[in-house]
Amino acid sequence: MLHFFHGAKRKHSKKLIAFRCPRWKDLPDFDLYMDQVVLWITQKLEPLYFNQEKILTNSMVNNYVKNSIVDPPVKKHYTSKHLAYLIVVCILKRCYTLSEIAGLIDIQAKIPGSNYKAAYDKFSTYFEIYLHEVMRKGNLDSIHSKYHSKEEELLCNVVSSIVLKIYTEYYLLDQ
Repeated sequence: MLHFFHGAKRKHSKKLIAFRCPRWKDLPDFDLYMDQVVLWITQKLEPLYFNQEKILTNSMVNNYVKNSIVDPPVKKHYTSKHLAYLIVVCILKRCYTLSEIAGLIDIQAKIPGSNYKAAYDKFSTYFEIYLHEVMRKGNLDSIHSKYHSKEEELLCNVVSSIVLKIYTEYYLLDQ
């Protein structure tokens, strides 16, 4: 049985090191229905989840809309913007409550000249870099960031907490 866990752990390690967080240009450029959104995001984020957790369900999406974290769909259609927000929420919910996530999104939205497409790509890039680093080395010691703003420092701290949580869950797989 222990051999199975080592195999599962090795499989997860490879998936996490190879994980590519979708960038804005990778998001579908056409509208999707709820079931398509749930399936697409679940497939993209599956490597980040180990314990048979539900990544995203219809009721979760409805809850995020109800709590004003994600805009309501337009005529039951979800756009690239919806997908970006849902990806961020699905990643952030690993460590943060919905009210904390809403607060973090609000901070980003209030940055002068803020652009949600660029903000999403920045989040995705940092997340991917930090995840690969922690999976290769077990820590983030070699990442030395020079922050351009308090908001960027916050983003890096948020991403660090998430990838360290993912690494901890990965590490505990065969314990």
